[in-house]
Amino acid sequence: MERYEEIIPDFERFKEVAKTHQPREVRVNTLKSSVSEVKRMFDREGVEYEQRDWNPRFFRIDSSPGKLFSHWLGKIYGQESVSGIPSLALEPKPGEKVLDLCAAPGSKTTQIAALMGNQGEIFANDKSSNRLRSLVANVYRTGALNVQTFQRDARNLPEDWKFDKVLVDAPCSAEGNLREKEELRQGADISQVESLSELQKALLGKGFRLLKEGGTLVYSTCTFAPEENEEVVAEFLGGAELVDLSFDFSHSNGLTSWKGEAFPSKLENAVRVYPHQLDSGGIFVAKFEG
Repeated sequence: MERYEEIIPDFERFKEVAKTHQPREVRVNTLKSSVSEVKRMFDREGVEYEQRDWNPRFFRIDSSPGKLFSHWLGKIYGQESVSGIPSLALEPKPGEKVLDLCAAPGSKTTQIAALMGNQGEIFANDKSSNRLRSLVANVYRTGALNVQTFQRDARNLPEDWKFDKVLVDAPCSAEGNLREKEELRQGADISQVESLSELQKALLGKGFRLLKEGGTLVYSTCTFAPEENEEVVAEFLGGAELVDLSFDFSHSNGLTSWKGEAFPSKLENAVRVYPHQLDSGGIFVAKFEG
């Protein structure tokens, strides 16, 4: 992680938090429950909880989510709170047609369904058959009735499909998960980062070609590598406008330079969240309007 020392604010604090266990977090599934009902269920189950102040639908809890009755009823979903940011940036509306390009295991798909109130259509795709099974199970458990799942290499999706909103939560080196995976605390292998960057550019390009004119696309990763974030986004700035993301929580702006390479100033409109800023994982989010 030392290669990020110049771009991560309060780098010493970042390193301290990186060595600590990530809190267990859950999202209230408003398709089946409410914040007040989940609080009552936690009280009955003896679960200690803390509501996240920046997003009241997320809780930090002291129990494994998968062991809770509220989980099996589909009233909560085990999801770190930063993972909820891309769906909020997408702002899906009831009645829209939405594509989740790399959807499994379904955290963001089911969150989008809840934000849409099950009204409209969500097409959730994943290349992996094993991951797709998890996606289908989570869609069923959470009552996300407006979701259709399918298994395709996203790069080969038919381009006569068009969507109001597209989420490209791309496969990445996952450095933002370093609190859960100790091997990531030294940073991802640079050859893997460079390979993933090429895949991400292909996926983002496909996402744009599937977007209706005037639609919205959100690109996100859970890694810190500028090669997978700003470098990927910069390649597509000529054809779409990068929206300024304004969030009322601690975060950093996207980078405008990295190791001597300058990025367009509009990259400041993207958002980076580091583990020590929200005591969660790490994420990068950029929002385009076509």
